[in-house]
Amino acid sequence: MNPDLVIPSDLEHAASLIECCMSCLNRAELEFAKDNLDDAERWVTEYHRCKRDLDKLIDKKKQREKMQLLANDLKAKGIIIELIKKLTAANSERFN
Repeated sequence: MNPDLVIPSDLEHAASLIECCMSCLNRAELEFAKDNLDDAERWVTEYHRCKRDLDKLIDKKKQREKMQLLANDLKAKGIIIELIKKLTAANSERFN
């Protein structure tokens, strides 16, 4: 797996999810070869769960990159991001 796909702090978790995906597909193939179709399907379902979790980690990195680009753009335009954070937090507290 390309380590650039996930946030560095998520790399170990992503690696374990990839291992899970590979293991599930191997088990599904073995069960399918033994004509255990229900077991094969169970392993395919488990593969999809692991893959979904991996996709979430990849999406998390993409979202972080988008936010960083936005922050850089705002900063380049002279907008003080910290002030926006404080105002947003104050407004959300006021409405709760």
